[in-house]
Amino acid sequence: MGTNNKKGKKPFDTKLMQEKLKGDTFPDDWDDFLDDNIRIFFDELLEKTGLKKSEIIRKANLSRVYGYQLMEGRRRGKRDYYILLALAMSLDLKTTQRMLAIAQYGALHPLIKRDAAIIFAINHKYDIIKAYEFMCSLGLQPLDDGTEN
Repeated sequence: MGTNNKKGKKPFDTKLMQEKLKGDTFPDDWDDFLDDNIRIFFDELLEKTGLKKSEIIRKANLSRVYGYQLMEGRRRGKRDYYILLALAMSLDLKTTQRMLAIAQYGALHPLIKRDAAIIFAINHKYDIIKAYEFMCSLGLQPLDDGTEN
C-alpha cells in the first residue's frame, strides 16, 4: 500500500494531511490524499497478497453474493463486515484502519472495549472463529456476519 495506486494518486498520508489542515484554507488537492474507492483498495490488496475474493469471502463467513458486492463497492455493508474481511485477509491494524476509513466507518478505538478486543485479535492474527470465541469469552458482542438475519 506504500506505492502509488493505479490512478497515480499518492498513498494515504495522514501526517501530511494533518499539516495541510492547519493552514488557512481547506486543501484543493484533497483527492491526492485519500482514495475513497473501496473497489480499488481491495483490488490493490488482492494483487499484493495474491488472495482470491472467493477465498476471503468464505473465510469471512459472508454470503457469497453480498461479499462480492462489498469488495466491488456495489454495496456498503456494516462496519463488522469489513472487519471480518480484514480478519479473513490477515490484514495488519494500519491497513484495517485504512479500509474502515475508505468505507467511511470510524476507526477501531483502543479505549472502547469491543474495539480493543478486535484490535487484539487483528494484532494476533486471529481468524474469525478464534475472534468470535475470544470476544464471547470477554462477554462482548461478537462480530456480526449477517447469518442470524
